[in-house]
Amino acid sequence: MKAIAIKLGSAFTSIYTSDGGLVLREPTVVAMGGTDKSKIVAVGNDALSMREKSPDITVLSPVSEGIMASPDVCAFMLKAFLDKICPQSAIFRPRYEAIVGIPLGLTADERELYEEVFAEADITNVTLVPNVLLSAIGAGLPIKSDKGMLVVNIGGGRTEIALISCGGIINGCGMGVGGQAIDKAIMSYVANNFNMKISAESARKLREEVGSLYENDTANSVVSGMDVSSNVPESAMVHSYDIREVMMPYFLRICDLAKAVVKTCPPSIARDIVGGEVALTGGVSNIPGIDALFMRQLSLPVKMFDRPEFLQIIGAGTLLSDGELMKRLIDGGSV
Repeated sequence: MKAIAIKLGSAFTSIYTSDGGLVLREPTVVAMGGTDKSKIVAVGNDALSMREKSPDITVLSPVSEGIMASPDVCAFMLKAFLDKICPQSAIFRPRYEAIVGIPLGLTADERELYEEVFAEADITNVTLVPNVLLSAIGAGLPIKSDKGMLVVNIGGGRTEIALISCGGIINGCGMGVGGQAIDKAIMSYVANNFNMKISAESARKLREEVGSLYENDTANSVVSGMDVSSNVPESAMVHSYDIREVMMPYFLRICDLAKAVVKTCPPSIARDIVGGEVALTGGVSNIPGIDALFMRQLSLPVKMFDRPEFLQIIGAGTLLSDGELMKRLIDGGSV
């Protein structure tokens, strides 16, 4: 049995193996084609390269706002990714057991659906761990400590916030706000203010290249698309303050949710939170100025991390070889 860890995100799917580390990170997308556009013709990077390139191909994500939207498509995609790390032609094809990140608050039926999907992808033994907890582990936070901490994980499709202590989640919640929602808002902003239609990929690049929450940021970038009126290729200069105007309401909503979670913390944890830091994880937490915004909104210091988009899969990978920590999570009721 080969042990692996899987992050099934709205934006990217990652696979980590105990002997190879991070062996795959590809977009969580599939390309559908055929006469009725129901046949899967590509997944991941191959599928993304087909987006808007052919009228006979539709590229979609089987994960929406961090939740599996198309279980059958998810299973096919996972199989295809596993084939990439161990081709079907391999003489000794391994059987897999996996640690899998899941959203907070799944019902028993939803957890069972995850297990069924992964079983269909030939992963017979699955351990489900909340994504926000995996991010805390990947960030090296002392989650086994009895000192409470607040973790805010902002991903591609979903934001999750949790109070963590003694290896368990005391309280937490999530909402379908992440990088992809912001990208859609950027697309609408460019269409309305520059009369130009841009792709989701172009919107993501704008967010990553010039997105900032600092009022005095002067970064800018040229984006290309199609003129809405003439339907011909066009380009425009977009500035950081344009993107800030779009992004700010989303980050303020995240701050409000964090405040709501803090208000629920028991008195025994409140002192730890007030005297501690807010840990910001997830790929969208690297927006310049986000730490200053959270400090103003929550009146708490903020802890940032390098390459936050990898923390979740690193945390899952850590659990592959740390049986003691896994036992602590099980005892804490988080697994």
